[in-house]
Amino acid sequence: MKSHTMTRSPITSVRILAWAAAVIMLLAAAAQATNVAEPGRGLGFAYDQSREITLTGTLQQLVTHPAKGSPMGLHLLVSTDGKVVDAHVGPYLSKANQEALRVGQPIQIVGVNENIHGKNVLLARELVFGGRQVAVRSEHGLLLRPAAGHHKVFNVKRAENGGNQ
Repeated sequence: MKSHTMTRSPITSVRILAWAAAVIMLLAAAAQATNVAEPGRGLGFAYDQSREITLTGTLQQLVTHPAKGSPMGLHLLVSTDGKVVDAHVGPYLSKANQEALRVGQPIQIVGVNENIHGKNVLLARELVFGGRQVAVRSEHGLLLRPAAGHHKVFNVKRAENGGNQ
């Protein structure tokens, strides 16, 4: 009995690999497109700037490894009006800004409260602490990356005076 073995040419193998890679890229792009269908939707809800609050309190703790079910990234536990608020800052806060945050210091946070997996979390858009004003989210609630030129630190007095000193 003769055995029939089929050999593929190198060109056929390359074509098959290219086709498989294209299918994988299309599937990945389709999955990503369904996850970011609307601006401001990163955790399954839209950031509604009309619901923003300004919270002023005392920094109690920096949480770098949040509990399961909480948004990933840095969380600030802030005490205000006799309660502790969990403020999500995200994974992109610069090292210099993280090092400037001190337990016990006063802090002001602008953001939107959301219920995430049964837990109230303040999605911080802006932080004011230690003479710094730091943007961590866009007006649509998207986290800003320092590598893209965000997380600019402003002298608070300049910002309050419209840029004039």
